[in-house]
Amino acid sequence: MDRRQALAYIAGYYWYHILIAGILLGLVGLLIYHIGWGDRRKEFTCVLINQEVDYARDKKLAEGFGAYAGLEAKEILIDSDYQISYRDKQMESVKESSYEKFFFSWQAGEIDAMVMPKSFYEYCQDQGGVFLEEKIPLGTTALQDTLIEEPDDPVYLVFAADTKHEKLCEAFRRYLCDGHGTR
Repeated sequence: MDRRQALAYIAGYYWYHILIAGILLGLVGLLIYHIGWGDRRKEFTCVLINQEVDYARDKKLAEGFGAYAGLEAKEILIDSDYQISYRDKQMESVKESSYEKFFFSWQAGEIDAMVMPKSFYEYCQDQGGVFLEEKIPLGTTALQDTLIEEPDDPVYLVFAADTKHEKLCEAFRRYLCDGHGTR
């Protein structure tokens, strides 16, 4: 039996053994990946509702807060990609997926802090959303020069009542209110 015949014999009679071994090796590799590098949860997440999407600003804020709080920037998510239409506030070219993404993430406990207009804050309360009592006006934070605020709809920094990171929320509040941030 030559080499070609031997390979044909092995492939013909042992193909399922080879397939099972390949699947098992793949599963072991996947398990090792998830144990070593698979935890992608963030230590702190802040979303900016109906603000200009600016990834550079978001990254700079995450890096600055990370240095302030003793975390790596990759452990913090600052995300301004939340353009949401609600009630009489209809935004142009808004995706419904932002609305769903926001409420699903909040319900899952993945959002710690939010920067949002007063009208959206009230809308969230009407929808059953619960916040920590303190709402901080944008004008008293380091974000006042970098975010959009309409005169008839002030913007607030608020915190989810069900946050798992209360100490980080307090650190974020201090970071922004004590003159740090993107100034």
